[in-house]
Amino acid sequence: IELIVDDADMPAEQRAKFLANAETEVHRLERLVTGLLALARAEQTHDRAPVDVTQLARDAASRHPDTTVTGAELTVHADAEQLAVVLDNLVANAHRHGAPPVTVHLHRSRDTAFIDVSDRGPGISSGNIDRLFDRFFTTQRGHGGTGLGLALARTIARAHGGDLTVTSQPGETTFRVSLPLR
Repeated sequence: IELIVDDADMPAEQRAKFLANAETEVHRLERLVTGLLALARAEQTHDRAPVDVTQLARDAASRHPDTTVTGAELTVHADAEQLAVVLDNLVANAHRHGAPPVTVHLHRSRDTAFIDVSDRGPGISSGNIDRLFDRFFTTQRGHGGTGLGLALARTIARAHGGDLTVTSQPGETTFRVSLPLR
């Protein structure tokens, strides 16, 4: 923007390119600030109530073709809005970085609910898998990634007394959300 202000004789094509770049960066910064605010709120789970995880999973799946929900009916005591963010993030990431079909499988042990989101993509490299949940780590910065989605999802899971983990190999990646059944 300073270059445009300082150079009144700048060719229109170059001016348009600089403005387009500036606009792209403003949108990226908006997404970053929104993500940081969501991350700060994720640790505050005040609105806990019984949540139909099965319905949240079906809702997330309905927004993405080639996504199925399988397994047990699950209800947990959680903040429904935050849990929906986790599911939406994991299903969207499975489509963006993996390959269909994407499956959301719900199951339980005696005291824990599990939500597994799996895809059939190329897998996650060993160099990236240990950094996936780090804030600001992304392999998609050039495509608008902020590196906050998985950090946010894990923070929400942990704020609910659970966790978010990943296993990956070529042909299958599974993110597992575990939440206490209370």
